[in-house]
Amino acid sequence: MKNIERVWKAEQKYEAERKKIEELQKELKEERAREEMTRYAEDSGAIKKKDDRLDWMYQGPAGQVSRDEYLLGRPIDKQITDQYEEPESGPSAETGLLPGSIFSPTTPASSLDLAAKIREDPLFQIRKREEEKKREVLTNPVKMKKIKEMLRQNLDKKDKKKKRKKDKKEKKGDKERRKEKKH
Repeated sequence: MKNIERVWKAEQKYEAERKKIEELQKELKEERAREEMTRYAEDSGAIKKKDDRLDWMYQGPAGQVSRDEYLLGRPIDKQITDQYEEPESGPSAETGLLPGSIFSPTTPASSLDLAAKIREDPLFQIRKREEEKKREVLTNPVKMKKIKEMLRQNLDKKDKKKKRKKDKKEKKGDKERRKEKKH
């Protein structure tokens, strides 16, 4: 009995899904037919073409209120103009706070939040580790001595290279002077 019941439920479920799919396909065909009819009517000139632009979103109240009617003194719907006027800025009747004051970081909780954000920042943690390593190196006299020796060696190498370049320039200059004297 249970198996028969399961099979019957599965068949009912399948039939319901099939009917939904058929219904959706039928609706899709009808919509396509409607679009095709309107497109044919627009092409033949029986219906004006629709402008599918989104300019109406950016017009604001000016799109709803005709300037000519306003300038001629004809009555205009007051609700449309009142809807777009900004209320006076001042303390809120509900909270007694000024606009935007809820975002000011004057509360102690916000300073704790800021401190937590700084502590959890991965870049801050990386920089903190780097500083700790620098301190370790600076406080360790053996490492400092090695670093100073390396710096001296590098400076000596640079000085030698500079001297070599100067010597080469001087030799070239001497040769050029000799040639100029001969000519």
